[in-house]
Amino acid sequence: MERHRRQGRRDPRRPPRRPDRTERPADANLSRFLAFVLRHHPEEIGLTLDDEGAVDLDQLLEALRTRPGFGDMTRERVERLLAEGPSAQRFEVRANRVRARYGHSLAQPIRYAEGDPPAWLFHATTPEGADQVLADGLNPAERQRVHLSIDTPAAREVGRRRCPDPVLLRIDTAAARKAGVRFYPGGPAVWLSDDIPSACITRLP
Repeated sequence: MERHRRQGRRDPRRPPRRPDRTERPADANLSRFLAFVLRHHPEEIGLTLDDEGAVDLDQLLEALRTRPGFGDMTRERVERLLAEGPSAQRFEVRANRVRARYGHSLAQPIRYAEGDPPAWLFHATTPEGADQVLADGLNPAERQRVHLSIDTPAAREVGRRRCPDPVLLRIDTAAARKAGVRFYPGGPAVWLSDDIPSACITRLP
């Protein structure tokens, strides 16, 4: 079983995540905190998410202002962050409600809308993790769904958060769906899924 550590508990053996050059440091800090709250611990700032993982934007803004470093937070800054750059891929705003698109480790089940994936999706992991996936299949570990990338460059970038030279795995989505696996769009470059059997996974050279 491939294991993922919760946010804020990085394995010291893992290379540090490379900074995103498209985000200013202050915006990167806000994005990380929103991910922590909306994916993992909404109770940290007194929020309750609905069954899709969403919360009212005004309630989120009010809760943010109670935290050190975010006391002068404005709606305009939050809306700009959620609409531009990498954060627009991580979060979604609909009808004044905001949610993380993927990455949830909450005990509360999050409902995702099922979709039709492309023929191939990709996942990158450590060499040890790849051996285990090819033997036992791919499962979400501490997250609610398996996270997959739409192409090899995107998968490799994600995999490099765990090791410098990740192993790329290809998922045959048609075979997986025949096996009963459901897929859910998670963003422009991300798909989510149920557990995937090893027979649907190939190691790429």
